[in-house]
Amino acid sequence: MDEMNTGANNILTAQPVEVWRGSHSDPDNLFGPLPGLQIGGVVAYEFELSERFVPTPGRTRVERTFVLLDVGVSFANPFWFTSIEADTWYIDLIAVKQNNQCYTFFDLYIDTFVPTDGQHYRQLDLDEFADAITSGALALPEAVDGLRRWQQFLDRYLHADRWPPATWTDFPPVSIQQLREIEGPFAPPVRYEE
Repeated sequence: MDEMNTGANNILTAQPVEVWRGSHSDPDNLFGPLPGLQIGGVVAYEFELSERFVPTPGRTRVERTFVLLDVGVSFANPFWFTSIEADTWYIDLIAVKQNNQCYTFFDLYIDTFVPTDGQHYRQLDLDEFADAITSGALALPEAVDGLRRWQQFLDRYLHADRWPPATWTDFPPVSIQQLREIEGPFAPPVRYEE
């Protein structure tokens, strides 16, 4: 089956969902609704960044973000990274709230860059996570749950063995492939203005 038919078939099996995204530190300030699709335990949604972001050649300002619902992790392959290769993924630990076919995703501070060219991943913002716990902005049960899910993500998708091999265990995850193949945008893009 050719690539175009594969993408068309995938969109037929995907369920439309509505997505909102925000920050744990400011849960009332949400961005959305954003067009999304769900296949199994993966949600993908799209938005368009402002014109101040310059896409790498062959890309647009529309960014597709994938969410692994089982571990509460979202990630995108941003077009706007200018100092690193376009095959680097930006990953966020998130909290997931679901109400029927509507998902709200809250950023939970911890991030990482995952290059797909064999370089090590780069962990970010553990200090912000610790500061949120210390200040009481992040309750201890939420923090513990977040750390456990983050470790599950690392173990399942990046390094399943104690001594990691030269390649990632399952990254980018096979489970996103159907949603990744759908030609976008899913719907007229909503622009994110900073």
